[in-house]
Amino acid sequence: MNKVLLLFAFSFISTTAKPQSEYYGVREGVVHIPDSLTYSTSLIAGYIHSHFSSDSKMIRAIYSWVVSNIKYDKDSANEINLGVDPEAKITLALKRRRGVCENYAAIFNDICIKAGLPSFVVNGYTKQMGMVDKTGHSWCAVLVNGSWGLYDPTWDESNGMNLKYFMMAPAEFIETHMPYDPIWQLLNKPVTHQQFNSGNIFNNKNQYFNYTDSIAAYMEMDSLHKFKSSAARIQKDALYNSMVRNNNNIIKMNIEMINQDRDVELYNSSVAGINDATTDYNHFVEYRNQQFKPKKSDGELFGLLDEMENKLLVSLKKLDQVDHSDATFILGTEPVRYRIVQLMSRIKEQKDFVIRYTAADEKAREILFYK
Repeated sequence: MNKVLLLFAFSFISTTAKPQSEYYGVREGVVHIPDSLTYSTSLIAGYIHSHFSSDSKMIRAIYSWVVSNIKYDKDSANEINLGVDPEAKITLALKRRRGVCENYAAIFNDICIKAGLPSFVVNGYTKQMGMVDKTGHSWCAVLVNGSWGLYDPTWDESNGMNLKYFMMAPAEFIETHMPYDPIWQLLNKPVTHQQFNSGNIFNNKNQYFNYTDSIAAYMEMDSLHKFKSSAARIQKDALYNSMVRNNNNIIKMNIEMINQDRDVELYNSSVAGINDATTDYNHFVEYRNQQFKPKKSDGELFGLLDEMENKLLVSLKKLDQVDHSDATFILGTEPVRYRIVQLMSRIKEQKDFVIRYTAADEKAREILFYK
């Protein structure tokens, strides 16, 4: 299923490890978690983290639990996956013990992250019996013991303990799974969409790609730059089919949403700065009407006015960022800029008065308030 890609941060849960004798279930591929703990990914992750001694054992236990306890149900797609809230994909699927690929990937990914294993939900499309599927698919990439591996719990749901798509070699995984972003092929010579669709994926002479370093850099990026870098990689290859084009449009929509949210934040922050400067200006005028009593030093008087100007200059810089935004819909900044110009003019009038005031002697200063 293709959905808007949204990125979330999760907190790690660390608990004390149990003795080696309690690391049951790894060889058999089953972990017996008390039912009361299985309706929360945090509780599942905490239990597994406390019962398994290594990343290798934890990943096996997490994967085995997901494929053993969530049943595939295509009728769940509309009930569970309407909307873009990743938490809904997790909580409702855990409650019903049913879901589709998005739910499998979201649950597996969330448990991994909360157990301390870096993980990422990969979106793409697949091929079965030599035919490309007409709908998108989701699986996961997880960093275990310093190496990224590929996992598809949805396709292992009915395989019992014969976990075929558990940490499958990337060169084999690419035979059936094509991610939209080639970085998640985990191949130093990524396969093109055309090669995947034709089945001509072996002995390719494509350009070398250091996916390890690229993923490390990617995982350090904020959401906007993740989307931009992903879009650049996707667009470098041809937008080969409707699924790739739809995913590219989703990424563009996410970029637009982030840009617009940033612009609104900058705009509102700029207005807040102007309001603060206006309040400061009004207080200064009241203070001047009281003939600068209680008395402040000349430097303090100039400092009050300089602070107002600085707030307005910061607001202007934020408006400049809005005006140069990459968003399609640009907020109009002219009315706000007009307010800044007006307030700057009034601050200058007060500053001119303070210049005359500080240049005069004590008697002349008092007279200035009545002119």
